[in-house]
Amino acid sequence: MDDVWEDHYREPTEDERSARRALALAIALINTDIPLTTTEVRRDLYPSISDEAFRKSFSRDRTRLAACGLVVQRLGKRDGEAIWGIDEERSFVRENHLTPEDSLTLDCLLFPLAADPTFPFARDLRLALIKVDRSFDGSSSVTMPREARKRNNNLSRIEDCMMRRHAAQISYERADKTKVERTILPYGLFPLYNRTYLVAAQLREGHSIPDEPHTYLVDRVQSFRELPRISYEVPADFDVRDYVLFPFQIGPTRYEAHMHVPPARRKDIQSRLMDRVSWAWDGDDLQLGVAVSDEEVAVAWCIAEGLVPLSPESLVNAWHTRLESTLGRFSS
Repeated sequence: MDDVWEDHYREPTEDERSARRALALAIALINTDIPLTTTEVRRDLYPSISDEAFRKSFSRDRTRLAACGLVVQRLGKRDGEAIWGIDEERSFVRENHLTPEDSLTLDCLLFPLAADPTFPFARDLRLALIKVDRSFDGSSSVTMPREARKRNNNLSRIEDCMMRRHAAQISYERADKTKVERTILPYGLFPLYNRTYLVAAQLREGHSIPDEPHTYLVDRVQSFRELPRISYEVPADFDVRDYVLFPFQIGPTRYEAHMHVPPARRKDIQSRLMDRVSWAWDGDDLQLGVAVSDEEVAVAWCIAEGLVPLSPESLVNAWHTRLESTLGRFSS
C-alpha cells in the first residue's frame, strides 16, 4: 500500500493528459465572467498541438464535460470570432447536494491530481475538494461572515455581546435533548463543518471566578439575553484556536488513532496540523496521532487528506471498506 503514496514522478498517461486538459477547460470557463474566444482557448489551454489536433481535442473535451454535467457551448461572436462559455441552464453549475459517497468518490478520483505539483491548477482543485468535503479542517475566527449570521438569529446577538464584553444568560439544549440555563462570558466564535461554535466560560451564581471555557454549538442556543451589568475581560492567554476541533472529535472520545503521512503529503500536513495532533517517527515513516469521536467522519477525513490509518483496527477496516465501496462504484 505504501508504494501508492511514494513521492516519485512518472509520465502521465494519455487518459490523464485528457483529464487534465478537460479539467483545465472547465476551471477556465467557470472562473471567467467573460466568454473566451477560440483564440484564447487555443492559446491558454491547447498551446502545444496543431490547429487540427486542437479542433478535435476541443470537441472531445466538450463532449466529456457535457457527460459530467457541464455543458460548454458557443455563445456567439466577438470581433468576428466565436466565443465559448458555460450553458448554465443545462449545466449542474449551481449548488447541489452531494451525498457522503459522492464526496468520497470525488476525493478518491481527484486527490492524486490535486497533490501533483506538476498540475498547474492543483491548488485550485485542492480548495474545491475542501469545499466538497465541507471543510474537514475548518478554520478559526473571532468574527463571523455576515452570511453566516442568517443561519441562526442568536449569532449576531452573541457576537455583539462578545464585542461589548458583557455576560449573557442562555438557555442551551444539550446533545441528549436536556436543557440548561447558564450565565456565560463569551470569549470567541469559530466555524467548523458548516456549523458555528461559541467558546465561553460559565459564571456560577455567587462566584466571581468563572469556570474553564467550554464549547457550545450555536444552533443549540435556544435563547440569549445580554447582561450589561456584568462586564468581563478575556484572559490574556485565551486563543480560540485552542478549542477548534476536527469534525470527527465532536462528542466523547472513542480512541486515539494513528495515521501514516505519505512523503508527498508531509509538508502540507505538517504546516496545517503541526500544533493540533501528535507526531512520531518510525524509521523514515512519519505518523500522526489524533483523538477520534466519530469513526465514519474520521475515515472520510483520512481519505480527503491522503492519510493511511494504522490503528486501531476498527478504523483501518472502516477505511478499507469505504475505499473498496468507492472503487466498486468506479467499476460499475
